[in-house]
Amino acid sequence: MTPEDEKAHLQGLIDEVVRLLGGGWRDARLAYRAVGGHEVIELTGHEDGSAPGAVARAARLVPGTAIPALLRRHREMTYHPDYGAWMSLTYSIWNRPDGPEWGVEADQPDEFAWTDEIAPADAAAELARFPRPDAYVPGWLGRLNALHAAGEAFDPDALRTAPQDEDDLTRQLPPGLESLFSRAREKLADYVPGVDRLRVGTVADGCWTIARTDGAWLAVGPDASVRPFDDPRAATVHAMAGVMAGADLEINSQVLHAAGIITRQRSPRKKQDAWNLAADTDSPVTRTYSSPRPSAPGPYIALEGMANRPGGYFVCFPGPAPEHGPYASVHEICGLLAATGLPVPAPAAEPEPAGPAPEPPSETLPAGKEVDTYHDPADRFVFEIGTPWLRRGHNNLHGLTYRVYRVQQPLRAYPVLFEVGPIGSGTPPEETGMGYNLVHPIADLVASGHLVEITGPGGEPGPTVHRPEEQP
Repeated sequence: MTPEDEKAHLQGLIDEVVRLLGGGWRDARLAYRAVGGHEVIELTGHEDGSAPGAVARAARLVPGTAIPALLRRHREMTYHPDYGAWMSLTYSIWNRPDGPEWGVEADQPDEFAWTDEIAPADAAAELARFPRPDAYVPGWLGRLNALHAAGEAFDPDALRTAPQDEDDLTRQLPPGLESLFSRAREKLADYVPGVDRLRVGTVADGCWTIARTDGAWLAVGPDASVRPFDDPRAATVHAMAGVMAGADLEINSQVLHAAGIITRQRSPRKKQDAWNLAADTDSPVTRTYSSPRPSAPGPYIALEGMANRPGGYFVCFPGPAPEHGPYASVHEICGLLAATGLPVPAPAAEPEPAGPAPEPPSETLPAGKEVDTYHDPADRFVFEIGTPWLRRGHNNLHGLTYRVYRVQQPLRAYPVLFEVGPIGSGTPPEETGMGYNLVHPIADLVASGHLVEITGPGGEPGPTVHRPEEQP
């Protein structure tokens, strides 16, 4: 796969998004994150007023288009045997008079912001599908993979012959969670009959069990499925949700409101009383609106009809996931409800400061040295002339201006090279060249006389002359 192949594929993806958007949009942002079998797609943007609701309508239709498959294929294209595949990509599109303009950005794997929604099994699937040396496995991904291994190694039948003592498990709870198991039973009793179907350390037919193994807390289902967690509270919530769902807890307006999925907006003076979907970035509404439909049988609750629904009590009827629009599984809804009111771990004590942080290594750029950059003068990054494009910290090829500067007075700077972005990341360049993080913005250093813009390498003072064909 060449960079040209990747760009051609990206153009096909952008064309598909533009076709789906139709008219009436000013800019759009397609965000995609995936780990193993877990995928989330979000399409947002701004409109020009000519077709209200154009972006939301397009976002609703994404799951039934070729876009999910094109995103998966692009992620495969980014795979490198040393680094794996990119797990979070953002595609920005601007509606220009002469045709759409677009760019692609990726989050660094170590900076993946949605680890809470990733199951250990998905982490293991990610590493099996996109293997890499252990040294390049992000810490969070490695921890989830280790949890998966711990869960796979655990035999639930062992609890029948060697049950775990609840008092012993309670003593292993972190500070603040000493009442976790008793509070979980109390809360279950408020919602469903058969609170004894939540067990701690022992198994029985039709019951959920919380157990412990080396390196993991476990939620063991009635079917002997094992879901590992590094947090006993999360394991307890998962097991409680299983008990609630198994007892056919009625999913109604009060449950959805308590779970934070819907909000009620009232204004007696305006005679308004309506339910609306919660717009939190981590809500199932946001996460599922444009995402592929789940392969698991569910059951699920379709959420689309709850936007601007008249206030008052209503009951939902579980079923398969809807073809379009947001949804949540009954188990997830029960989990959100179960988590409210449970104790939380005590905050960790602040470590004693070990002294001031060491000063990062710096060097002095001598007078007469020439550097260049594509960064805005308000930024602080300049580079050795000839530093590879992919080491300069840009993922968007558009709207950048090339400038060359000469150092007039010695400057202190911190050496830095950026990681490679997604476009062309299949073949990372050698770490040639060097970047510098200046202490002050470029514009301030020009104003103070420490830097002067020149026409080009070896040139005279003046605006940099750079022909468009020389752009990367």
